[in-house]
Amino acid sequence: MKKISLSIALVLFIPIAAIAQESGNRAYATPRRKPLVNSGVLTALPDGKSPVYYVEANVLLNLKADAYTAVFGVVQEAPTAAESNAKADSAISSFVKDLETQGVKRSDIFVDFITQNKVYDYAASGSAVTEKFSGFETKKNVAVRYASRETLEKILSAASKAAIYDLIEVGYTVNDVRGAHAKLYDEAVKVIKQKEASYENSFGVKLSPSNLAIEKYDTFYPSELYSNYQAYEAGNTYGDYNNRVVQARKTRTFFYEPVNSSDFDSVINQMGIEPMVQFTLYLKMQYDLGNKK
Repeated sequence: MKKISLSIALVLFIPIAAIAQESGNRAYATPRRKPLVNSGVLTALPDGKSPVYYVEANVLLNLKADAYTAVFGVVQEAPTAAESNAKADSAISSFVKDLETQGVKRSDIFVDFITQNKVYDYAASGSAVTEKFSGFETKKNVAVRYASRETLEKILSAASKAAIYDLIEVGYTVNDVRGAHAKLYDEAVKVIKQKEASYENSFGVKLSPSNLAIEKYDTFYPSELYSNYQAYEAGNTYGDYNNRVVQARKTRTFFYEPVNSSDFDSVINQMGIEPMVQFTLYLKMQYDLGNKK
């Protein structure tokens, strides 16, 4: 039997546009994940067994969100627990009232109690620095659900008026996840069948399906697809090793970096200029050589 090696290279040149997107401060701690992609290995040789052949499909689906959820963090300190809690509730009450005037329903707002803990500080007396109890800190989150992206600007304005500045994250919701998986599966099956037919027509390789090896779905939300960079050139100091060097603060920039479409056999709904929820499916079919069934 002749061994056949296939190698295909595809290079895409995609223009990059600078646009405004939302991520929230959660981007500071977001690790980048990558989808499972085609291995390119079509043949495996198990010990003491006949060769096993694989055909892979890797499919990407981009979907606009049906709804969004902005989560804000509220933190207040006071000498007593009751006072810190009352201060947090006052800020949240002002925020909620302003949201309702903007057309946000009360049922689309949820207040989540996080923690209420003691706070300690240091007091200096002569040569001694003593740690002392200074009060309580109350933390609560406010989740606001909305359907239109333009509504976020109104929500941010209301939060600022209530002295709430910590936008933790913006969550994206897709209602029909099962439908998204069905689209991915149908497209992946189509890709595998096309590859199977192509191998037979081009090289006379007849494959008989024997087993579904891998079916792996994944979802990538915009909030976890932001990367960061710092662009600057720093100078060098010479002969100043005994002096204290005060460095300037450099700005760190965050930008939306979606899953690379060039890693996929097929893309359903090409990515536009706005962040979208990205669904992926890696499907791997096992074959034996022989007549088709």
